[in-house]
Amino acid sequence: MTTLSFPWLRNLRLPRLTPATRISAGLIALIISSLLLIDIAIGLMPDRQAELMQSRKHSAESFATLVTQLMGTSDENTLGRALQALLARQDDALSLAVRRHDGVVLVQVGEHARHWSPPAAGQSSANHIRVALRADGQDWANLEVSFKVLYAGAWQRWLADPLVRVLVALGCAGFVLFSLYLRRVLSYLDPSSVIPDRVRAAFDTFTEGVLVLDTKGRIMLANRTLLDWLGEDAVAIQGRAAHDLRALRHVHKGAPTAFPWMQAIAHQRALTGDMMELANAAHGPRKTVVNCAPIMDGRRGVRGCMVTFDDVTALEQANQSLLAALGDLDHSRAQIEKQNEELKKLATRDPLTGCLNRRAFFEGAAQLLAAARADGTPLHCIMSDIDHFKSFNDKHGHAVGDAVLQAVSKQLFSGLRDADLLCRYGGEEFCIFLPGVTTEQAQAIGERLRAEIEANAGASVRSASNLSVTSSFGLALLTPDLEDPAKLVERADEALYQAKRSGRNRVVTWVAGAVVEVQPAPAH
Repeated sequence: MTTLSFPWLRNLRLPRLTPATRISAGLIALIISSLLLIDIAIGLMPDRQAELMQSRKHSAESFATLVTQLMGTSDENTLGRALQALLARQDDALSLAVRRHDGVVLVQVGEHARHWSPPAAGQSSANHIRVALRADGQDWANLEVSFKVLYAGAWQRWLADPLVRVLVALGCAGFVLFSLYLRRVLSYLDPSSVIPDRVRAAFDTFTEGVLVLDTKGRIMLANRTLLDWLGEDAVAIQGRAAHDLRALRHVHKGAPTAFPWMQAIAHQRALTGDMMELANAAHGPRKTVVNCAPIMDGRRGVRGCMVTFDDVTALEQANQSLLAALGDLDHSRAQIEKQNEELKKLATRDPLTGCLNRRAFFEGAAQLLAAARADGTPLHCIMSDIDHFKSFNDKHGHAVGDAVLQAVSKQLFSGLRDADLLCRYGGEEFCIFLPGVTTEQAQAIGERLRAEIEANAGASVRSASNLSVTSSFGLALLTPDLEDPAKLVERADEALYQAKRSGRNRVVTWVAGAVVEVQPAPAH
């Protein structure tokens, strides 16, 4: 759908109608409407068209009577002179003719062929009248009379109507008289004339917008500041409902009682801090804080309401800018935290396997050792080493060796809890701290990790086929004589050494100064 736009309409300023002018127009409209209704009901004014038709028809019938008498006693010349005399005496007649039923014109006066237009369906009209001529009881011819057209157009006929003339005259005269009278009367009723100039001037000095309303929410006074914000004229808004102002219609559509001043009047108490946006096409929207206080009389009755509008547009814009800055700051902080996490990961993790490096591992291990001492809970350490790791590098290259390290670390990660610590301790060595598990549980965890590595690690290396990857495990339990996590790691390393010497791909536990193979290696 195409929307037509006329920019000049927005700049067109129509004249403001005063209250007296609006009331006068309304009264005249009521009076004219009443007269029209009375005319429709009882026919107050005569029908001009019907009277004219009746008068001309009567004249034509008189002509027909005379023609009938002359047709029997005179010749056509005498009849023509008589008709010419009749036409001269009838001011509004243009032509006359006597026409037989067979269409032959016996006598005609005036330019009848030019003026005569046969009426539709044989019926006479106000301008063309046909009367039958009778002789010996029979119709033998018709008298045709053409009259002047009084009104060429419909609007001319309408203006010639007596009722229309009366209504136009009454409307013009009544509007002038009502306007003069109401201006005098409204000077006593206009609240703006009652408010002293010094009070109005005081209100105009306020930087806040001020409205004084009656109990119906109609405007009694608006100061200059508010009028400028609203883009309204003081005379034009006098007596209008405040909620009907163009700048406020969007606030509570269809609910005048929802406006704060109506609430203040209804509940007879002040309302403060209501946010309201004044829409003004010329200067843009204006954010305001509205405060309403009912005006009470001496008997505690409500006489109206005073409303103030405090402009907080600049403050609102500053708040929006601050919120935007805070949003940018939060975004920057989130990015910094993300970068810090990445830096922390780089500083604490092995880049190849994602396991903790030794420094971060021993920091976490010290905390686990302290917690185990404080809570009296067990703490176990597992050392793991990939069997024959050097052969992968020698046979397949270092890329395959790196892939084997990643595959083994992935199996170790998947078999541990979040509370457990996993460290890449050396080239192909991994160290695990298991807090809060018994020795039997720790042995079961070690055996499960060993089995998963044997079953899955080699197959997950896509760059080489038919790889057989196994690991050996050494397990040690924290005892009261150990004060350093490194000592616990040494005991687990001793158990790992024993696992290597006894055939690899097995779990060996350090127990009371000795190492014990808890799970024999499966057939390989």
